[in-house]
Amino acid sequence: MISLIADAVLPIAWILGFGFGLKKFAGIEDVVWRGLEKISYWVLMPSLLAAVIIKAPSLDIPWASLVGSMYGTLGLITAVLLIAWKFRLLGEQYSSFTSLYQGSVRFNTFISLALISGLNPSLLPHLGIAAAIFIVVLNISCVVIMTAGHTGALSRRVFREIVKNPLIIACVLGGFGRLLNLPYVFPITGLDLVGQAALPMGVLCLGAGLQWNALRSGLGLALLAVVIQLMIKPFLFIGLAIWLDLESEWLLVGLLLMCVSTAPSSFILARQLGGDAPLMAGIVAIQTVLAIVSVPIVLWIAETMNWMNL
Repeated sequence: MISLIADAVLPIAWILGFGFGLKKFAGIEDVVWRGLEKISYWVLMPSLLAAVIIKAPSLDIPWASLVGSMYGTLGLITAVLLIAWKFRLLGEQYSSFTSLYQGSVRFNTFISLALISGLNPSLLPHLGIAAAIFIVVLNISCVVIMTAGHTGALSRRVFREIVKNPLIIACVLGGFGRLLNLPYVFPITGLDLVGQAALPMGVLCLGAGLQWNALRSGLGLALLAVVIQLMIKPFLFIGLAIWLDLESEWLLVGLLLMCVSTAPSSFILARQLGGDAPLMAGIVAIQTVLAIVSVPIVLWIAETMNWMNL
């Protein structure tokens, strides 16, 4: 089991390091990396998600236990963080709080999909559907938290951010494709082919985009985000999943969405909606690296305790 986890995690770690090395030593200009990031975020990842959802076989989805455990985890963390903010336990800057929030609830879809491809490729459709269920509500939650207390023009920006989010669009289009029972022929096969580049390209760009200097300020909140994201959230999800009697294969799928580092797109959202973008960049960087160690530990514990089977 340890070798199975290592085989899934080590290639991701290698690509991350390779991306970081290319950025630092290969002399590739920042404008090239920004272009690759945009292609990954706006084209490759949405193509992969939509294709996975459309071509997924008919699945018996345990809606109540799956949705209950995922949304329950999001709701509990949101409630605790909002209460802590209300009592001024998380500093004075709301912009910094929003970066802590994103770093505590969002997940890196690239890493989750890459992990399931290494651990059990047959569950890739399961993870695509679970991600689709969660992504829409999660993104709405983050945008609402970041714009809380604002009205007028900024409220309209909330709606625009939700409507134009590429992952939400991909999930909606994939859902419609399933409802229409679209056959797995062109253009769906074309989407699938384009999407195959999403995982390596996304992880490569993630490695190139690690920003360590951003950790110089807000280190306390960054470390708190690490503890919540990589330690508390996975086991909170497991507890809810066991309580709701979630099946083992779906528990693994949900856990891979809950135990990985936060989404790199969190930095983009923080910059667009007035969050603490430098702090967000630091949180993404430290979580991405530490998740290389924490994810295998979480999976090993869950397997050892017979909470799931790999």
